[in-house]
Amino acid sequence: MKKSALLKLGVPLLPALIIVLVALPSGTSENSTPDREAFEQMLNEHPFATRETLTEEELRAIPKKDRPDLAMEQDFLRTLDPATGEIPIERLYEANRLASEQLREAQARGGAPIATEAWDERGPTNVAGRTRAIMFDPNDATNKRVFAGGVAGGLWYTDDITNPSEPWTAVNDFWSNIAIGSLAYNPSNPLEMYAGTGEGYFNIDAVRGGGIFKSTDGGMTWNVLPSTQNSLFYYVQRLGVHPTTGDIYAATSTGLRRSQDGGSTWEAVLGGRAVDIEIVPNGTIYVTTGIFSPGRVFSSTTGDSGDWAQLNNGTNGFPSSGVERIEIASTPVNSDVVYAVTQSSSTNGVGGIYKTVDGGVNWSAVNLPNDVQYGSDFSRGQAWYDLSIGVDPVSVDTLYVGGINTFRSTNGGSSWTQLSHWYGGFGFPEVHADQHDIEFMPGSSDIVIFSHDGGVSYTDDATAPAPSFIARNTNYNVTQFYAGAINPNTGSNVM
Repeated sequence: MKKSALLKLGVPLLPALIIVLVALPSGTSENSTPDREAFEQMLNEHPFATRETLTEEELRAIPKKDRPDLAMEQDFLRTLDPATGEIPIERLYEANRLASEQLREAQARGGAPIATEAWDERGPTNVAGRTRAIMFDPNDATNKRVFAGGVAGGLWYTDDITNPSEPWTAVNDFWSNIAIGSLAYNPSNPLEMYAGTGEGYFNIDAVRGGGIFKSTDGGMTWNVLPSTQNSLFYYVQRLGVHPTTGDIYAATSTGLRRSQDGGSTWEAVLGGRAVDIEIVPNGTIYVTTGIFSPGRVFSSTTGDSGDWAQLNNGTNGFPSSGVERIEIASTPVNSDVVYAVTQSSSTNGVGGIYKTVDGGVNWSAVNLPNDVQYGSDFSRGQAWYDLSIGVDPVSVDTLYVGGINTFRSTNGGSSWTQLSHWYGGFGFPEVHADQHDIEFMPGSSDIVIFSHDGGVSYTDDATAPAPSFIARNTNYNVTQFYAGAINPNTGSNVM
């Protein structure tokens, strides 16, 4: 018999639940609280309770590893509205709208403007934070302008990624949600850009998103798409825009969603917890699923629902079982060549790296890098969290992968060279741990940027036997602060 969700999660959750239960929405009375049996059923059947319920003895027998699934479930339960069984993120937007409306009305009546506090950035100016999204600005002819998104720190840009002293500038510190996890632009209209919010990888410090933002002026101004201000878009792992049709694809925790009208409306075209999107030059769309769920690779030439072929079928060199999260990468010089790196469902570490040269019909497993500290599992059991892959835009046989550290192959995965180490040990240059994205300057094999838990790193000699790296974090202030304190003396700037 399945236990109540309250019992499953144990005592530590109870105080948070008590707070939520008494903090009912405005206008809700004690007499209108949900029926107890209906509420308990909702707790047992909510979206994060689909995993198998374990007995107390079974729980005690499990090695004490990270339990991101429990963290996600606890966050969901402590912030939901008991009356609806959902987290009412839309109320934040409504509150902001009403406040802005009242401000305008007060000023229109001729009253004194409502005082607003000016904010000063306090840094630190040389320490950044987790960055899952980086994008070269397609509107910059020099290819030096880069956008970066912090998972809890908003969207930023630097005008010259090649200059170590060039600072980053925040696009807007006061978006309704600044948990930026994905970026994309429309290849047929580069002024049209999209930023997805939410970090849906089940890490305990993940921030829930609030939809997709859109810019029509090359990233100068942004507005959230009203059609995405709902639970379907709380976690947007990846975005892609088709170069021919202009269709927008969003890989979300609720599946792959497509918009054919610039983001005004969306339709579900593929189920599962979507992870990655690659749209190759011939127009084929590749999508993966598998965040703590079965890992799948699909392709489609239309993007329509029902027109997706599963490529890892277990008989063509790419296993259909034993894998979860899958990251993929392609190269603009050959639409048929695609690489994939997987998470093992049994170890949560790296499961394998696979390559296709015929558009996904057949795959071959390539060798895994050997990390000087962690061996073949270069993610150290965290492939669900830190896993990246990128292919050289000129050479189909040169690819990079990242887990804790970074690696390069120049022969299609037959052999690998370790490029960096997370604290600069073992004779390698230092690049911060936990790799999340790899982006090449358009048309360049040498200039590559890596994003990770410490922000952004840059190299301009990626093809050298031993590349050099520079941390590009000046004024990129996206660190996640867990606690803080200030000096109690009046006027002190010590904090």
